[in-house]
Amino acid sequence: MVVIEKIIPIFIFLVIGNIFRIKRFVSEITIEELKKFIINISLPALLFIAFLEMQIRAEYWMIIVTIFLINLIMLFLGKIFYPYFRIVDPYFPLLFTGFEVGMLGIPLFGAIYGLDNIKYFALLDLGQELYVWFILMAILYYLNQKTPNYILLIKRFFSSPFIIAIIAGLLINITGIKVMIYNTFFLKGLLEAISLLANITIPLILIIIGYEMRLALNNFILPLKIITLRSICLLIFATLISRFLFYFHLKLDALYHVALYSLFVLPPPFVLPLFIPKERTQPYLLNTLSLGTIITIIVFTILSFHFQTLL
Repeated sequence: MVVIEKIIPIFIFLVIGNIFRIKRFVSEITIEELKKFIINISLPALLFIAFLEMQIRAEYWMIIVTIFLINLIMLFLGKIFYPYFRIVDPYFPLLFTGFEVGMLGIPLFGAIYGLDNIKYFALLDLGQELYVWFILMAILYYLNQKTPNYILLIKRFFSSPFIIAIIAGLLINITGIKVMIYNTFFLKGLLEAISLLANITIPLILIIIGYEMRLALNNFILPLKIITLRSICLLIFATLISRFLFYFHLKLDALYHVALYSLFVLPPPFVLPLFIPKERTQPYLLNTLSLGTIITIIVFTILSFHFQTLL
């Protein structure tokens, strides 16, 4: 019953978003503007609070490196599986790697396990961010017949609102400045304002997902095969990492294990279609992201019932 109480709001917000689209209560322009607000303001605020409250351990670098390496391994597996799907598209292997953390993982994890526990999930996102910015983006530049400019990628990495929020939260946390913040009237009020911004992130994202959730029923066999194979590989890796790294070596809390599985059931990054020319974007790619979103919500629900016994 506890799990159901946490899941019901997710589906309510998804339904609200879908109704907004059907009734044309909100225009697509408004949705795009809300996305800009979330990506540039409210989601960074959520990440800032998460890393500000996180207990830092020196061994956490192993987690960051592990997530980065898993992405590389999945990219390699995508290239291996590529010929067996009998499809001619150089972007195909990219569907096996990367995770949609910002617009799907964080809202689902936060809605079920609480905003206070986002820090467990956010730590895993660091390795993902490094992979997306320096590997995935470089590959997309190359496939678009552009020379990857790593100086530009580094500039964009450090100018990303996500990265700025994470670094700021970590620095204030590590240096102990947060103690001064809690004891200063104005700074404490500023932190409260940031927290209020963070609190509206999850409902807004879920409404947007519900608004944009469309699935073309034609040609869904290929996306289903991709998602199934990708998920099997990732769940095997999650089990190995959870048992040998998280449990035996680092001895992490149960929520880190939950966050790991929650990360690995996410679909590929939604950013892919934005960096692929429209004339080269094949329907199976968009269907994979749409179907992956629906499957992720279902699997998240199932996992939450299982993990409730561990928490």
